[in-house]
Amino acid sequence: MTGMPLQEPPAYRAVVESLLSNPAVSEARMMGMPALKARGRLFGGLADGCLVVRIGRSRVDELVAMAHAEPFDPSGRGRPMRDWALVRQSPEGWESLAHEALTLLDA
Repeated sequence: MTGMPLQEPPAYRAVVESLLSNPAVSEARMMGMPALKARGRLFGGLADGCLVVRIGRSRVDELVAMAHAEPFDPSGRGRPMRDWALVRQSPEGWESLAHEALTLLDA
């Protein structure tokens, strides 16, 4: 997509390419960062070199408890976005979490 930063981690680009095989998925921007959406709704993206996904509050809590993620707080003011996680685990798990987030859009 035009205007996407060139410094995207290769792991993020691999996730994006995998998801783009679904015709409902497209690249977008959210608060100036690369993002993913399907049917007009954002479900993932990239912030601070990490994957961010909208996966529901209970799943965010699970990932936080396992030290794989933290609540996504793009403002840095202690007000995380509801249902969003900033995934700090190794990129090997990014693709499955991104697909999980996409699946939740239909739930």
